[in-house]
Amino acid sequence: MTKNITIFVLLIVFIAVFILAVFWGAVNMDFTQLSDTDLDILTYSRLPRVLLAGLVGASLSLSGVLFQYVMKNPLADSFTTGASASSAMGAVLAILFGLGFLIPVFALIGGVIGLTIVYKVSSVNGKVQPITMLLAGIVVSTFASSVISLMKYIADDSVASIIFWLMGGFQDASMQQVGVLTTVLIIAWLAIRKNYLSLDIICFDDSTAMASGVDVHPLRKKIFFIAALLTAICVGYAGIIGFVGLIIPHMVRLFKFVIASELVPISMLFGAIFMILNDLLARVILTDGQELSVGILTSAIGGAFFLYLLMKRKKELYYFD
Repeated sequence: MTKNITIFVLLIVFIAVFILAVFWGAVNMDFTQLSDTDLDILTYSRLPRVLLAGLVGASLSLSGVLFQYVMKNPLADSFTTGASASSAMGAVLAILFGLGFLIPVFALIGGVIGLTIVYKVSSVNGKVQPITMLLAGIVVSTFASSVISLMKYIADDSVASIIFWLMGGFQDASMQQVGVLTTVLIIAWLAIRKNYLSLDIICFDDSTAMASGVDVHPLRKKIFFIAALLTAICVGYAGIIGFVGLIIPHMVRLFKFVIASELVPISMLFGAIFMILNDLLARVILTDGQELSVGILTSAIGGAFFLYLLMKRKKELYYFD
């Protein structure tokens, strides 16, 4: 299928999945006969939750695509770059000090600090080496994870809240969060849209890219921090939700959409659908109104599917040269 047809089909699927997720859950609703209670659930719970899930899925998918372009590595995502772990470290600090209402702010600060360290370590005279950046990201991620473990160890009263939050979920979704993430995602997409061709070119070696007129290092810095910002906000609002930024771009590439003008929008739509479905499954898979953490599902489903792809279809995977 062509890009336009694929996007049209995904939009139809997105609308269907969105409607299903809004009206199906612990309390099933008939949209033709909505009571006052049903309206309250829709307004204050279901709509914000489903919207935030879709936005987080789109944002994490976009950040994964951008990290993979910047590092010229198909295994790069928010985890391997340290963005998720450093953002989570900041959020856990907020929980530890009883500042739950400031979790998104602390997550953003933690993510910026972590990614700044990664960028500084991997840059020489303003030029960034992708391999060094990846290694620095792994180091920062490992350090942040150890700090989180330490905070869980010393936080007797808050350890349950920390563990529950780290699993990821959309229980606390609000329309304010939806508004903020929508604004950031639109700005991020508009900021990179004009650089689609440049993103494809930097997949080659830096000398070839610069000879083609691409200002490689400023572009890599710009894309890197856009991806980090998206990740930090998602972590602040929904906790750690793994594998989305890694698996979604790979799945899109399997359908032969490998250039940025195709890969970016299709990954965002596919990621939104994937996350809404996972959140819906998390709400209905258990009985008695209990919920499973979304992060558990995405890691399990994404990990299993990614392993299947590597074993059965590894020759079809697209790798950067």
